Amino acid sequence: MTDGYMLEVNAGSQRVGTLGYDQAADAFQFDYDPAWLALPSRYPLSPKLPLEGRADSHVIRRFLENLLPEGEALAVAATDARVARSNVFGLLRHLGHETAGALGFAAVGRTSTEQLPLRRRVSFEELQARIDDRANEPFNRWDGKVRMSIAGHQDKLLVTIDGGELFLVDGSLSSTHILKPEPAGTSAPCMVANEHYCMLLANRISLRRWKAPCAAQVSILRVPSPVLSIERFDRRQTAHGVERIHIIDGCQALDLPVSAKYERNVGEHPDVRNIRDGASFEKLGTLRSALVEPALGMQRLVLWAVTTLLFGNSDAHGKNISFFVDRTGLTPTPLYDLVSVVQYENFHHDLAMAFGDEFVLKDVRSFALADFCVRMGVDRKYFARELTRLCELAMQEAPKQAEDAVYVGEEIAFVRQLARFVVTRANALKEMARDISKFAADNF
Repeated sequence: MTDGYMLEVNAGSQRVGTLGYDQAADAFQFDYDPAWLALPSRYPLSPKLPLEGRADSHVIRRFLENLLPEGEALAVAATDARVARSNVFGLLRHLGHETAGALGFAAVGRTSTEQLPLRRRVSFEELQARIDDRANEPFNRWDGKVRMSIAGHQDKLLVTIDGGELFLVDGSLSSTHILKPEPAGTSAPCMVANEHYCMLLANRISLRRWKAPCAAQVSILRVPSPVLSIERFDRRQTAHGVERIHIIDGCQALDLPVSAKYERNVGEHPDVRNIRDGASFEKLGTLRSALVEPALGMQRLVLWAVTTLLFGNSDAHGKNISFFVDRTGLTPTPLYDLVSVVQYENFHHDLAMAFGDEFVLKDVRSFALADFCVRMGVDRKYFARELTRLCELAMQEAPKQAEDAVYVGEEIAFVRQLARFVVTRANALKEMARDISKFAADNF
């Protein structure tokens, strides 16, 4: 392979390996660097990219494509790079300098950390102007280049926040926060308040239950439009700067393509709705053996499932759960993208991943929850106890979070309505919990 089809893969200043692409065969090759393999702290990039042997090209492609943005953000990146949207190698070469997790991709001979460090302040006034101009200029293109190199559909901007000020960073510098403005248009009012409320409520519940937060830290910036600021959990501030921490999402952990992030991976039309080869709670349960602390790891996955039911987060799919990766295995990251999707009538409300065989929130009852436990490998009595306790805490904390002074204007009525929805859901789920352990084993 020529150097044009080779990229160095780095984690911070350490070279991890080399990615090659054979254009004629449309095939990828990845080789770990000997120096990486000699490190006591070495780790595989994912369970399906082991340190020994050479991974199949299709496995490598699936891992890489999950690093890229989706939807309009991907289209903008492809146009900017003058490559096809399906050209994974070309897109990584163009915008892979800072992906989710620790990895950076750079041309051979020039590592991502050798690029000139650049830091450019963004005022609130400039950010507001760019939010207002999204119809004319894509939000992920700044200073003539695409800056979003993380997965997802929603408008996002990667920044460093230092002393309350925002900075775009390049080269060897790393972002510390993700900014998400309100979606363009009027189809999802108060989305910033919605996600902020769900994230903080999840942390309130977790702090009461386990004395530790479970979700990423978020705040609302008023620029003056509301912008959700999310502290990146795959970044750590050190005396020497910002350290990148390796993570993978659920699809990468399961070796699934982006197209399989929903359990019904070919759609919900009656003739294909029974095809369920995408990400699922059952598949996520198979990761137990790869978890550093299986009991705690499964506890986090159960909590994520419960927040889906409590909040009505129908878009909780395989890319909305992630794992830290180190030499000992996988550890679930803090939760993120917790939103009550069902608050919006024009959004899709079928669940991204079923509970048992149920994809409709109102149809998830005791039997479906028991079936969920069996498929995921979770003790039903344990789940029933945990569900009951989490629902009790949700009923107490949901109204309190709705009174947070951070919400203004129409957001106040919105989050109070959302709190009532959560309390109603918690009451219903608590009732269901009583029967989860009563079904005979041969019912499943």
